Amino acid sequence: MRLLIEGVSIDGSVVDIRTDGGSIVAVEPSSSSRSRSGEDSGSSSGSGDAEDAEGAWRADRVIDGAGLHAFPSLKNGHTHAAMTLFRGWGDDLPLMEWLETHIWPAERHMAPEDVYHGTRLALVEMIRSGTTYFNDMYWHADRVARAVDELGLKAHLGSVFVDHGSKEVGSRWRDAVLRQLDTLDDLPSRIRVAIAPHAIYTVSPDNLEWLGGLARERDLLLHTHLSETRTEVEQCVDRHGVRPAHLLDRVGLVGPNLIAAHGVYLNAEEMGVLGDAGATVVTNPTANLKLAVGGIFDYDAARAAGVRVVLGTDGPGSNNNLDLLEEMKIAALVQKHRTLDATSLPAHEALALATTNASEAFRMGRGTLEPGEPADLILVDLGGASTQPAHDPVSDLVYAANGSAVHTTICDGRVLMHDRVVEVADEAEIIAAAVKSARGLVARVNGA
Repeated sequence: MRLLIEGVSIDGSVVDIRTDGGSIVAVEPSSSSRSRSGEDSGSSSGSGDAEDAEGAWRADRVIDGAGLHAFPSLKNGHTHAAMTLFRGWGDDLPLMEWLETHIWPAERHMAPEDVYHGTRLALVEMIRSGTTYFNDMYWHADRVARAVDELGLKAHLGSVFVDHGSKEVGSRWRDAVLRQLDTLDDLPSRIRVAIAPHAIYTVSPDNLEWLGGLARERDLLLHTHLSETRTEVEQCVDRHGVRPAHLLDRVGLVGPNLIAAHGVYLNAEEMGVLGDAGATVVTNPTANLKLAVGGIFDYDAARAAGVRVVLGTDGPGSNNNLDLLEEMKIAALVQKHRTLDATSLPAHEALALATTNASEAFRMGRGTLEPGEPADLILVDLGGASTQPAHDPVSDLVYAANGSAVHTTICDGRVLMHDRVVEVADEAEIIAAAVKSARGLVARVNGA
């Protein structure tokens, strides 16, 4: 598929963007591309016959970008996508009470098709709000992969591991992880597997060490929760004599492939360990605030230590949405509040957390709109009352917009949504199926 996006704004310049397959092939002043295409600038989306003077390049589809702003699409660094089924169920509870009284009991009743339907609902929400990639950690990854394949996004799917200290359970999970990794070659290139030990308090040190070795051996990302709560830190010190990041380092998990979610209670020494190793921390401010974990991730300390920071929403059961534009604003505001410094985490850095930083962390190029980069981009409409007069499009995107401002979402050169209409799925059917699945799941939990 070859796309031509005509007359769209990037950094104050009006340009045309050409994509071929999954890559951007040109970003050039709009007048030159329009001259070659022979298309009316008022053309809406549809089949086009744009070609250069030699007839060497022809667009399969032309999109009118007039009045729209192009940005790299968004990447969600930490999710449990299928937990859309739990949205609004068990709210206003502390983290561990929420997990122990609602989420973990419900997950014992989840069928694989529940995960499929919950994930599809999440993907529609992501497409609508400009997200084309997510780093997921959840059960029944084969059903997650099916949903991602059908709707055209990109993802890392975590091969989840939980043993609660049981050698017998751990042995079964080792076999399950190896089986899942055997399916890697069968997945589309957009979908990759990561190793995903849940956390230091749900996986034994022996199995953490085994998983770390497996990730290094196969050059896979390693996705885990880290230092989300004060209790987690205190228990780690009591049981192992060290803080959580030091425990991960002891068992060989700290390296450039580590994706650590939360990091709220990392201290300066731990930040140094992670930074020296080239590790990544995913900050999830909305979920941390909602679950009242009692702290705010120290972004400035992480940057000073050389830690790569990216942005995540966490699961839609604890956020309760997957809107990364909303998450950017909250991330920036809590850092300013924490430091009493209005210059902390400015808008362009907040955007980078979900674009360039994330692309680097998840091995997806530079995350910029340049030739040779993946054709993953969004067109945003800043013409509404809440985003005008648009003195600074990046500032407006971060502080004034939300997911509803996304007009067009493109992933791997494929248009997933145009003019706010999702093109790759029957949205109404997906919503109805997810609601039915959620209602049935809750009924099974309540009847247990």
